Amino acid sequence: MLKIFVTGDNHIGKKYDRYPDVKEQLIQSRFDSMRDMVRQAEREGCGLFAVTGDLFDNISTVRAGDVKQAAEILAEFSGTVLVLPGNHDYYTGDEQVWKNFEKALQNQAHNIVLLNEFREYSFDIGDEQAVIYPAFCHSKHSKENNLAWIKETEIPKDSAYRVGIAHGAIAGITPDMKEEYFLMTEKELLGIPVDVWLLGHTHIPYPDLKENGDTAGYKIFNAGTHEQTDLHNNTEGCCFVITLEKSDKKTSVSAHKYVSGRVRYFDLELNVKADEGNPLEERLEEITSGLGQNSVVRVKISGTVKQDEYEERAKIYRTVLNRFLTYETEDSGLSPEITIEKIRSEFSELSFAARFMEHFLDNPAELQMAYELVQQCREDMGK
Repeated sequence: MLKIFVTGDNHIGKKYDRYPDVKEQLIQSRFDSMRDMVRQAEREGCGLFAVTGDLFDNISTVRAGDVKQAAEILAEFSGTVLVLPGNHDYYTGDEQVWKNFEKALQNQAHNIVLLNEFREYSFDIGDEQAVIYPAFCHSKHSKENNLAWIKETEIPKDSAYRVGIAHGAIAGITPDMKEEYFLMTEKELLGIPVDVWLLGHTHIPYPDLKENGDTAGYKIFNAGTHEQTDLHNNTEGCCFVITLEKSDKKTSVSAHKYVSGRVRYFDLELNVKADEGNPLEERLEEITSGLGQNSVVRVKISGTVKQDEYEERAKIYRTVLNRFLTYETEDSGLSPEITIEKIRSEFSELSFAARFMEHFLDNPAELQMAYELVQQCREDMGK
């Protein structure tokens, strides 16, 4: 039996300049989650720890100290660590990030192998033998994937575990409209006679595995990022634990997920209507009630609220959202409720604009549109 802990798209070195108040906390959390993974891999009894690309965010600006810290964390694993260059941290031999990585490993004992050659890598894992077939990235973009050398290799059916590791988009699963991210198809992958495929690039896990209890029947696995990178991805951040067992040269594959993410990112939308009688604070509490404190939250707010709520909205946001790591709001689509008092405070009671809007007092939605139309006319006349 061979157990493999699979992670990828870790993006160590991500700057988080968008969140200056908590950027160092967000950066450190990626390391803390990685250390959790190594410990979990040990608890699970894994013999291999596979990083399927994009361990680092880029090839040139990741701090040497961050590279060193990542290398030291991976070196804590007692088994063999496999690191595949992805499209963000691609390998040609000249990249500073990999020079710093190799330098960080020089003065410490480790079992870390950088898969930077298109060849078979063979390892003895306890009483088992594992043969690795890497398809690493040599550039950030490519119209072609790097599976060709594996297709041309004769892969025997024997007692060894044969594991393919690649980085790139999966047709039909990963958005790749221009087909420039080493695109692979499931048919293409399944046509190569390895026991299992470990993929990176897609931040959303595939397949959707259970946390408790193994799932069988899959041969292609993409664990996704170990911790969300930003608001574009609403996954929890996870890794996979894959178990391979051979019987009469046939391999059964089962797997489960391990939730490794510490920080979550939530991009929310809230539409409020003053005439429905639900205060802004109450609605904001409602849509964020299930979120943990270790969250980064953005809320886009639209609709109408009472005049006093509109004037106090910044205070309301702080009251509800300050419990999170950090938050931001976008409320250009929010406006105060249009009432007869508001109309008469802004327009002469006998004016055409006032009489026009008062015609819609029984229909808040149409009144809002009428008010916006009048305001637009005002602006156009002032130009």
